[in-house]
Amino acid sequence: MIALRVATLLLWFLAALGAADRSIWWEAEDAAAENFPAANPFAPLNAQEASALSGGSWIGASKPGEIMFAEYDVVVPPESAGSLRFYVRKFWQHGPFRWRFDDRPWTTCGADAALLDTVELRQFICANWVSLGSVELAAGTHRLRVELLDADGGGAFDCFLLTPDPFTPRGKLKPGERQSDAPAGWFAFDPDPDRFAPTPIDLRRLNEAAAGDGGFIRPDGERLVHSTTGKPVRFWAINCGPDVLKLDAATMDAFARRLAKLGVNLVRYHGPFWKPDAIAELDPDRIERFCRFQAALKRQGIYTELSIYFPLWLQLRPQDGFAGYDGTVPFALLYLDERLQRIYRGWWQGLLATVNPHTGLALAEDPALAFAELVNEDSCFFWTFKPYDVIPAATMDAFERRFAAWLERSGLAPGRALADWGGPPVRGDDAAAGRVGLMGMWDLTQRRDARAQAQTRFLAELQRTFYADIAAYLRDQLRFRGSVIASNWITADARLLGPLDKWSTSAGDVMDHHGYYGGPHVGSDRVGYSVNVGEHYDDACALRFDPTDAPVAGKTTPRSASLPLMDVQYDGKPSMISELGWTQPNRFRADLPLLAAAYGSLQGTDAICFFATVSPSWDRSIGKFAIHDPAIMGQFPAAALMYRAGMITAGTPSAAVRLKLSDLFALKGSPFDPGQNLDALRARDVPGAAPAARADASLIDPLAWLIGPIAVAIDDAGGATVVPDLSSRIDRAASVVTSSTGELRWDHANGLVTVDSPQAQGATGFLAGRTITLGCARIAVALDYGSVLVVALDGKPLASSQKMLLQVMSEESNSGWTAPGTGLRAITATGGPPMLAKTFAGRVSLSRPDAAGLPVTALGVDGTVDVAIGAVGVIGTAADIVLKPSTMYYLIGR
Repeated sequence: MIALRVATLLLWFLAALGAADRSIWWEAEDAAAENFPAANPFAPLNAQEASALSGGSWIGASKPGEIMFAEYDVVVPPESAGSLRFYVRKFWQHGPFRWRFDDRPWTTCGADAALLDTVELRQFICANWVSLGSVELAAGTHRLRVELLDADGGGAFDCFLLTPDPFTPRGKLKPGERQSDAPAGWFAFDPDPDRFAPTPIDLRRLNEAAAGDGGFIRPDGERLVHSTTGKPVRFWAINCGPDVLKLDAATMDAFARRLAKLGVNLVRYHGPFWKPDAIAELDPDRIERFCRFQAALKRQGIYTELSIYFPLWLQLRPQDGFAGYDGTVPFALLYLDERLQRIYRGWWQGLLATVNPHTGLALAEDPALAFAELVNEDSCFFWTFKPYDVIPAATMDAFERRFAAWLERSGLAPGRALADWGGPPVRGDDAAAGRVGLMGMWDLTQRRDARAQAQTRFLAELQRTFYADIAAYLRDQLRFRGSVIASNWITADARLLGPLDKWSTSAGDVMDHHGYYGGPHVGSDRVGYSVNVGEHYDDACALRFDPTDAPVAGKTTPRSASLPLMDVQYDGKPSMISELGWTQPNRFRADLPLLAAAYGSLQGTDAICFFATVSPSWDRSIGKFAIHDPAIMGQFPAAALMYRAGMITAGTPSAAVRLKLSDLFALKGSPFDPGQNLDALRARDVPGAAPAARADASLIDPLAWLIGPIAVAIDDAGGATVVPDLSSRIDRAASVVTSSTGELRWDHANGLVTVDSPQAQGATGFLAGRTITLGCARIAVALDYGSVLVVALDGKPLASSQKMLLQVMSEESNSGWTAPGTGLRAITATGGPPMLAKTFAGRVSLSRPDAAGLPVTALGVDGTVDVAIGAVGVIGTAADIVLKPSTMYYLIGR
């Protein structure tokens, strides 16, 4: 048996090596003929930049005034002949070009090509692999010609690759090559392409044969169920944007298979479908590409959520028919403007009526389309509601007339209302012209008088009516049978306005919110979306409630338990977190997957969507919102299984809040602060002098959500807030909070969370120097910071399971990352591929009578037996598992 396994592994290993032998690689600068200028404007300026390029250089041009071309004689050996995947390494999306072999028809690579990796030479100059699809080539010599399409543009080429086998871009490395050198205490995270060989940690088995087999996804009280089978479902999800639609079909299929393997059963597609130069028209090419992607996901049992409108995507212009907008963002406009609403309805109509050629179903009729999200990150109650500033005068005129008409319907004439309210006038007040001015959020939250209360009710009802009308339109006219998510945004004041915004979004089927956590990151206008040399940052650990804002001299920033994972349950509806992320740069990210799975389960969260990935394979370097890395998606197998299989017991409510709607309209607020948790991009919309959160007496302990869910009901009657005695669960002297189930323990003084349930046991945080004894597992690892989790793979308790997964992770970094010092410090070099992970050390053991008889096998990143460890990867038994420096996964049992 051992000999058979060794032979199988050897064949697998030789097959992997074969990809390098059969690949054809050539340098762009080695052209048989070309007219690129000798002086490349994008040429490396020093040895470090040259080291990022294959062969140390590339060809390029900027505004050459003529069409640039290059020709190559490509020799295809007999062993490589046939269908070959074609790739080019080029300068970002600059330089759209066309190519052909011999005299075949031309193929175009556009400016929207999907970037498979990124290696930065210097700011704004990077090299990226792009897939050009497949080409059939016979053995022999073929002439390749490439031509830039724009004589007034620019572009650069580094190298080309033809290969018959899967290829994972690794910067300048060729197939089969490794950049194995790493600093002491780190290892290069540089896995091979996943060939999807059988592995016990492949979670594809958790998904349906095809998404939708069990029916549409619908709410059933506080949970989501399949409409046909009635079976409850939780979603472990990721976010993708328009870049994923640029992938070729084969890459899409492999990406979908990979996601299913990692335990993903939902993808939130977040991107527009309108034409940039004609917003009332849909882009048919983008819709076709989405259909292909949605079908690929469906075949792997993965559902889709559509998020098609985010005001930041839409810079309106006068020629679009919106007076006062001159390339500006239309915050709040959709709630009011009938023309934009007609366009918006047309987007949904065109999308949902589309028959997906890859499934044969209209999107509206496909149960694999689980959710339709109406509005992303917009609200009349956020800081972007700025009359005569963000919102132009022409739109304010319509807003003011709508407000006046609403007052009339409420039995209060505008003139009388202005007289009764008193106080300072508001710009736009003109009762004779049928207009009543509206305040920005700063004035509204500070005044809180009768006028502010009337405006609050008007805006809340305006939003709720919009959401209810669009939800009914999707269901009744477009026949969409999935679930509707109204929105997911925050407000200028979480206590005063937050509940009203949630009341408005409860017109949908599912409640939603977004949340991000990360350390201070300042120093440029790019910190909202990227990480760059010259910026300053500091690390922050959520386990200790570290502050996320940059320090201010003479001011102490308090620690706060208001983390993005806090998921308040509103009005007995299902809930989700459709954007969740621990942003970079930050060394303390490895706790997120375990925390999300554990505390999402405790609170009854129905879907957790990590934000975001643009790469179908492992990220090669860190990015602001990147998740396709060892710290996040590398820990999906155990975390996704723990969450989806219900290994953590749901908690009993730590608070039950009943809010009276009229009290909320009167700006009396709620008895707790659910937190804001903005990412750096949207934090820029908050005024620098925004008032701090009020210290109104809170009836609910800010640590309550770590014990069990907080349930909020908003209705006409209201009622008392019921908070059970939590003193037995909160040890203030030790700074420890224990869940109502007893399975979770959060030590925020020492930055340590433990999970101790029958089927899942582990710890995350500062682990070094500790021996952590749980129900069955004993953890003693020499990781300053990291995460260790053991889960049952066979559905049994760990005390009797015969097949378990041990998963380990710590920190990650770029090769060459440099930011000397401590505290808020400067980034002097961002580095690049390969990504590094800290090595592992220590021991894990299981306390059960048969532990010495349970073999432990080291697994590679793809879940197959690690051929680098022994003959068959067996490293010991469950009685004493000695961690290997670069092994993340271990199979315990047979």
